[in-house]
Amino acid sequence: MTDLSVIIGPVVTEKTSAQMEQRKYVFQVKREAHKEDILAAFEVIYGVKPISICTQLVTKKTRLYGKNKVLVKRPLNKRAIITLAKGKSIDPNKVK
Repeated sequence: MTDLSVIIGPVVTEKTSAQMEQRKYVFQVKREAHKEDILAAFEVIYGVKPISICTQLVTKKTRLYGKNKVLVKRPLNKRAIITLAKGKSIDPNKVK
């Protein structure tokens, strides 16, 4: 039994939307997740076996926020870039 909560959700930006045309899908995952865990959860959720999985840590960012310029730190996140085989595609917002 795999832990399906490893994949938090898809990351939708202009850059990731352009990557979807190349069969690369970007998901936010838990920080302690390994590639094997992400692979197993992805196969169960979407029913497709990926070719490769690349993970990256998105660094913490500090921003000034609001009228009083309060310093806010964004948390450290982890993303997984999942590449599918030629001819395969998914809708990242819909689950199997």
